[in-house]
Amino acid sequence: MTSIRDGATSWRSSPALRARPVAPQVVRRVATLVGGESDALAQTLALLTPRQLAGTEALPDPLPVTAAVRAATPAGSGALDAEDRAVLLAAGVLVVDRVDVLLGATGTDVDRLLAAPLAEHLRLADGRFRVADPRVRAVVHEDADLTERTAVHAALAAELERAGEAGAARWHAALATLAGDPALAEGLVRLAEQRLAQGNAVLAHAVAREAASHGTGEVRARAFLVAGRAALLAGHLHDAAGWLDRVASTGVAAVQEDAELASTAVRALAGTGTGTGAGSDAGDPPGVRLARAVVPVARAVGSSADRAAVVAVVEALARLDRDPRGADQVLARAVVTAVPAGDPAAWAQADALTPLAEAHLRAVQALLLVRGGDTQQAARVLDDAAGRLPLGHVVGGLAAEVARCAGSDTVAAGLRAAGPEPAAATVAAARAVGCVRPAAAPSLVGSAVRTCRSAGGRGAGALGVWDDWAGVLTARELDVARLVADGLANKQVADRLCVSVRTVEVHLGRVFRKVGVSSRGELTVVAHRRAS
Repeated sequence: MTSIRDGATSWRSSPALRARPVAPQVVRRVATLVGGESDALAQTLALLTPRQLAGTEALPDPLPVTAAVRAATPAGSGALDAEDRAVLLAAGVLVVDRVDVLLGATGTDVDRLLAAPLAEHLRLADGRFRVADPRVRAVVHEDADLTERTAVHAALAAELERAGEAGAARWHAALATLAGDPALAEGLVRLAEQRLAQGNAVLAHAVAREAASHGTGEVRARAFLVAGRAALLAGHLHDAAGWLDRVASTGVAAVQEDAELASTAVRALAGTGTGTGAGSDAGDPPGVRLARAVVPVARAVGSSADRAAVVAVVEALARLDRDPRGADQVLARAVVTAVPAGDPAAWAQADALTPLAEAHLRAVQALLLVRGGDTQQAARVLDDAAGRLPLGHVVGGLAAEVARCAGSDTVAAGLRAAGPEPAAATVAAARAVGCVRPAAAPSLVGSAVRTCRSAGGRGAGALGVWDDWAGVLTARELDVARLVADGLANKQVADRLCVSVRTVEVHLGRVFRKVGVSSRGELTVVAHRRAS
């Protein structure tokens, strides 16, 4: 079984890791950050709490450094002098990737960045940088004391303010403040709300937590609310419940209604809600019962991208019994136009889905694929989604049941390892709508919307469109078009190609003009239709 995403680290556990239940998305995330070597992975997972392993509590950032990680990391061998370490510490915590800010805050020059040993650890292109190995970031951060960390955040805040990066400056100023500063809280809450609206639930959760430590009164209550909603949409249900409970303790009526909507969604996902499960009314058709399990989440999402995706999921399930073709069309449109959840470490992204919203979309996409007889495609969707998203809790454990129907016992077992067993009502409803038998007509989700790729990253049928476009696009424009058609946001494309976001935007504008489309959604539709 292959992953949709090229080069993605497998979430499958080695035998040494199976003694402790670990959610697939946690395995893949930790493996990505520690290099995937089995000793480093096992040692790191052993330091995490059961809730962190289950994915219901956020991972620490950076991850704790183990002996295996330190031994494998050049920065942990004493090869760096104090100035090099200071530069890497700043690079590791700086939330924007601007080289000029890094240079200004550290007082160094670009020649030093381009010379050994820093050149081995930093990748520079078009005025941007990235730390080449996340293990270096973790080791350097752990080796720095509190005074050094505070000083670097203060320097970065000052430089970012001069550079016009007000939001990033406020974030670093908060981290440089050992005592709470109420003057920072309002801006941090607005920043967290903005990031959540853009789909970056993980970052929004971190910023809102920081805001809560500085705020008072209504501002603090709003920080609790944003932290709870962000944790929910990142899939961290235990964190979400804790923050939302704190909203109630503030007595601030202005945030109580939104907090209760989010709390209802948490209870529904955790299986502790009343009247929200797939079997809450046995008299309803099975698709409607599945749709009802998603309604609390649809009410709690905030961004337009999330709302469109989750409402499409509800509508598709509700129509599945009486109008299966219409249900297929509704979900196909949502799958094509949705931008997948982005990198949780990214500071800014535009209108991507949050992890929880995409998890709902993928679980129901896989259900329709199985119903249409395309079990292989369904297994690929679930394999990729399980390694990136909080898939286990959505729709009463629907994804695990669909994985079983698709013959992917490994995915089903992985989802159940640290998550719930599929609810009996969900299993019954899924089977009743066709999970165990193919439909008479092939699914649009499978035939018209090829969001999943074979081992080479693209299905064989996709060769024609790219061959045609190779005659009108430059090589770099073709690279950008492929990645955008695969659902990557501009920041993700820039990271993959080691160019600036502005460069991606310029290339994408040229692609639009040359192939006759007006948006990334239209580009994706045209590419996939022609590939089909």
